[in-house]
Amino acid sequence: MNFDALTLAAVADELRRTIVGGRIQRVLLTSPLSIGMEVYHAGKRWQLAASADPRNARLHLITAKPTRGVERETPLSLLLRKYVRNGIVSTIEQPPLERVLVLSIIKHPPVRKDDGGAEPDDDDVDAEQRCELVFEVMGQRSNIILVDDDNLILDAVKRIPAEGNRRTIMPREVYVAPPRQLDRRDPRTVTANGIAVLLQETAGQTERDLGKAIIGAYAGVSPQQAREAIMRATGQPKAELSPTLPFEAIAAALRGLWTEPFAPSLAYADDQPTAFAPYLMTQYPHVQPVSSISAALEAFYASSDQITAHAQRREALRQRLLDVRERLQRQHDALSRELERAAALDRLRWEGEMIFGYLHTLEPGQTTLQVEGETIKLDPHKTPVENAQARFREYDKAKGALAGVPERLAAADGQLRYLDETLTLLDLADSYEAIAAIEREVQEQGLVKPSGGKAQMRGPRGAPLRLQSSDGLAILVGRSAGQNDEVTFRLARPDDLWLHVRDMPGAHVVVQAAGDVPQRTVDEAAGLAAHFSAARNSTSAEVIVTQRRHVRKIPGGPPGLVSFRNEHTIRAVPVAPAALQGVTQPPDPR
Repeated sequence: MNFDALTLAAVADELRRTIVGGRIQRVLLTSPLSIGMEVYHAGKRWQLAASADPRNARLHLITAKPTRGVERETPLSLLLRKYVRNGIVSTIEQPPLERVLVLSIIKHPPVRKDDGGAEPDDDDVDAEQRCELVFEVMGQRSNIILVDDDNLILDAVKRIPAEGNRRTIMPREVYVAPPRQLDRRDPRTVTANGIAVLLQETAGQTERDLGKAIIGAYAGVSPQQAREAIMRATGQPKAELSPTLPFEAIAAALRGLWTEPFAPSLAYADDQPTAFAPYLMTQYPHVQPVSSISAALEAFYASSDQITAHAQRREALRQRLLDVRERLQRQHDALSRELERAAALDRLRWEGEMIFGYLHTLEPGQTTLQVEGETIKLDPHKTPVENAQARFREYDKAKGALAGVPERLAAADGQLRYLDETLTLLDLADSYEAIAAIEREVQEQGLVKPSGGKAQMRGPRGAPLRLQSSDGLAILVGRSAGQNDEVTFRLARPDDLWLHVRDMPGAHVVVQAAGDVPQRTVDEAAGLAAHFSAARNSTSAEVIVTQRRHVRKIPGGPPGLVSFRNEHTIRAVPVAPAALQGVTQPPDPR
């Protein structure tokens, strides 16, 4: 989604009406690339949020009070406190058609009294302090820069050292604004002739898209703006360049986006905001007007940030589990090598027994003994009895070291299988609750530690997915190893149908039925089992089907690990719940 120059113009207009003349009471880093400010003006506190995150760079008012997101003080946070806090927002400026906003801030010196209680002379009063906060909302090149009254950079959320032709953004360097789009025309004064001339300018080019031609010719115009102007003029968001286009209507529509009063709106899909604009959009089917551009931006980025936060949380947990798996795999491999030594133990014992059995044939200083076509090496400095005793001592020592190795190897194998199943289900977790439930389970298993202490383990455990088949039968799907245990051993009855993808980690799926299960329901449950498994991206998968009575928990194993019998296998295509015709999600009875 483009945070374009027109959106920034609407934000600037709103900020001039709300915070100019106000005092900045708080300023803090809400993340390494974001700042938050509280401005008191006209008896009201306004909260301002700004981010230079390349994915979601933005600047707007918010309703909630910003909170600190950086643990330690940084040079920038200290400078913001010194130069910005308690300052007055004097002006807000935006270079025409640019995605740059400048907050000018004046910080008056504190009033001090002399020893006699009178006001000090002017020479005794500290000079007024001025600075600027520059917000460059430009996608990958976004930045927030603190500049002093001499136009020298104090600091920025992104320091950019001198390299090649790049703009240098470093402390004590002169601030240089981003290069202007001098080779492009002004969309605020666009005419029909200006649009028509695009035909000649693009003559001979294979690309004849009107929207791209407008973006290339006019400064500050984003793809969404170009589509909107074309939509208003032609009824379609896209058009090819041709002499039959309504050039006057296109020019009027584009000009109107920049000159008409702001009318912020949000476009929605599946109840989630998908686009914002400072005008009422016509290019999307579901659009709602919004009270202010900041309200539109806050709603849009709240949804976007939630999705991003879930993805980041899932990826962070995934990486921690992969690190644990790598460590367990090393232990598993070491135990496997230890177990392979068991074969050598029998050789040691056999050699000792053979040496004792052939003592009468051995000569002092003999180096080998040939027995049953095998060669046994002997130490010539030892007697035959000492050679045999050395074999038995080594055998007893190695046997003691291998005690418990098979059991430890089985436990490590179970933990690896548990982790593989958990990683598979984590990839399918699409909500905070699902991710938090998996995180809690692996903490309870002792595989990862809560990053914030034991209190983090109080998060939600989550509930299995409950669906209803096309035939009206209940289908339960475990979405974590613990939920697999719950589905199979707590919620399922002995006669219920149990499904799981063969030889792959995945969900336990149960069809609750008192008698025969219709084949349609079996196919639907098998498709769900394939989807909630490592085979979800395959064209098809083998799914095990048996009655719950034939499923047994592996003694001492981690959650979700089972054995089964009396099964048969069917082939199923992975199908997500939303894609299954007739399958519904009833309210959770709990």
